[in-house]
Amino acid sequence: MNPTANIIDFASYRKRKQAQQRALAMWEMYARNAGFQAFQWVQAAKAAETRHA
Repeated sequence: MNPTANIIDFASYRKRKQAQQRALAMWEMYARNAGFQAFQWVQAAKAAETRHA
């Protein structure tokens, strides 16, 4: 195996790893925002309820 093959492998490994980390960060942000939106909907529904004594 020639030395340049190792450099190419490391570069592709780094790119793949960075893409994986970016995808994970984007998914976490999406899930957090979706959860926050659901929380807001629940709060809005509770605020809109009429209370009877």
